Amino acid sequence: MDRDAHSGIRRAVAAGEFGKASALWETYAAQVADAIRGGYCSAAELAQMGELVVWTRRVVICAQAHAQRRISTRITKLHAATAYGRPLG
Repeated sequence: MDRDAHSGIRRAVAAGEFGKASALWETYAAQVADAIRGGYCSAAELAQMGELVVWTRRVVICAQAHAQRRISTRITKLHAATAYGRPLG
């Protein structure tokens, strides 16, 4: 398996490059699946993948929450601007 997969996925997720991270995840998951089918995937490698899954999930949930907050703030400003006739700023 690609030893740099973890760091590449972490960098992409941390940078908010979720499309790139998704592609890296697809490649990494295929490598792990091949290793499992081939009988050479260790418990330690599976544990590392599990940790990366949990970390990625947490970061993505946080990014989603921040994006939702920005959207909600923008909607509130738009509503106020509409109600009071002020331009958005």
